[in-house]
Parts: sequence; C-alpha cells; structure tokens
Amino acid sequence: MPTEHTGFSIIQAFMNFSDLGAEWVMWLMVGLGFLMIVITVERLRLYLTTRIDAPALARGLVEALDAGDMDKARKLVSAGKAMEERVVADALEAMPRGVFVVEQLLASSVARERLRYDRFLSLLGTVGNNAPFVGLFGTVIGIILAFKQLGANPKGGLEVVGPAIAEALVATAVGLLVAIPCVAIFNFFKNMLKERVNNTEFLSRIVLASAHRRDGSK
Repeated sequence: MPTEHTGFSIIQAFMNFSDLGAEWVMWLMVGLGFLMIVITVERLRLYLTTRIDAPALARGLVEALDAGDMDKARKLVSAGKAMEERVVADALEAMPRGVFVVEQLLASSVARERLRYDRFLSLLGTVGNNAPFVGLFGTVIGIILAFKQLGANPKGGLEVVGPAIAEALVATAVGLLVAIPCVAIFNFFKNMLKERVNNTEFLSRIVLASAHRRDGSK
C-alpha cells in the first residue's frame, strides 16, 4: 500500500510558484526594455558628442609634428572630448620623456578610453541574449496554469486553455521584442567602438613615428 509522501517536493514548489502567473515576467521585460532605452540614450549621447574628423586631425598632426610645432599639435587635441583626442594628448605630453614612455602611455590611454566607451555595453548584450529565455520562462508558467485550469475543468476545451495559452505566448513575444533591438543596438555600438579604436591607433602611430624621429635626431 503506497504511503503518502509528506516531504518537500521541488515539483510541487514550482507548481505553487507558477500560481503567481506570468504577469510579473511581463513587468520584468518592461523594466529591461526601459533600462535598454536609458542605456541607449546615454551611450548615444557619448558617441555622438565625441565624434571627430580623424583624417583631418591626422593631416594636422603630421603637418605640426613635421614642422616641430608641439604647441600647434597640442592645440589640435586640446578639446579632449573624443577618445582620439585624449589618447593623442597624453602621448604628446610624454614626448619629451622618450619613445618607451610614449608607447606605454599610448597603451594605457587606449585601454582607459576603451573602458569609458565600452561601459554598459555588456549589459545590453546580456539583456539581448537572455530576454528571449526570460519570455520563454513566462510562457512555460502560463502553459502550466492553462493545464491546471484544464485539470480543474476536464470538460472544458479550447475555451478554457485557449486564452491562457495565448496570454502565455505573449511573454515570448515580449521577450523577442526586447531582445531583437537590444542585440542590434549592442552591435551598433560595438562597431562604433571598433571604429574609434582604429582611428586612435592610426593617430597614435603618427605620434609614435614623430617620437622615434625626435629620439633618433638627438
């Protein structure tokens, strides 16, 4: 004769948890969507307000450094807002201390600026990758509730489980609605960051070449 099991059941615990419904998942997705918008606006403001004409800056640097006019070179990057300007400004300040110091300072400055521009992007990537699974979790909860309702009303059919399942599928749709733009925005900023780093590296080589020339002429 089977005995009644009175111990803890993880399945029953999850069944009880599912009674909370999937609405809280919807609110979580709304919160993640709002967070995505805030991060996007903040990052977009940084990237757009620090755009410069890197080729024009490169031409100006070559002209100033070839003429040995350090004051003019420093003036070109005196705004100090963009990644390119800040890294080059640090390198120009280190020029009197030799090539080795310039090389080390360039590497340090690029790493520092990369962190500044990369801030919060990993959060965008995490939300984009995981939002569909959060939505799917809400869908699973909704389907569990639908079958519980069907179990409580065995004679019921689609009219019993249909609305509940439809509501559950909304969670997956909301998850995709958050994830798709989030991944697109993440890739957009990553491409912009790659462009900034590339610009900074070729400008750094101009300064480094000038530093080598100065050391060689001593």
